[in-house]
Amino acid sequence: MACAYVVAPIKATQVERAYCLIVAVGYEIGPEAWQQVCAATLMRKHPSPFVEEIAAVEDPLGYIRGIAISRVRHHERLGRYLSVPVFLVATAGDARGVCDALLEYLSAAAFDRHCGAIHVASLAPDRWPVADGGVDGIIIPLR
Repeated sequence: MACAYVVAPIKATQVERAYCLIVAVGYEIGPEAWQQVCAATLMRKHPSPFVEEIAAVEDPLGYIRGIAISRVRHHERLGRYLSVPVFLVATAGDARGVCDALLEYLSAAAFDRHCGAIHVASLAPDRWPVADGGVDGIIIPLR
């Protein structure tokens, strides 16, 4: 069965629609700040394993159903891992399908970047994620 969702790095045409999802869960980031976060991703010509990436999940009708922001980090016990400070799924009908599509994308990204785990942070809309990461959330081992 074909996947109903397309998961890929965010495109310029998706920035505003993705912002609606970010605001809907309660993150207090203004539209200009969100555009700056996305602009850094959009300006890169080539992917890099060490910079932040924003992935968007789009359904066949063009609606954004999920967003993940990820970056490679290192921890003394985990080693190299993919940190996901923002992991959002917004759908009334297929949360599991959107989540699975996004996790499959992140797993492939982690594998490509030689990571041994994925750390998905707990949703904390009262604070926008910062570069130093957090300790809350879940760890998904890959090996």
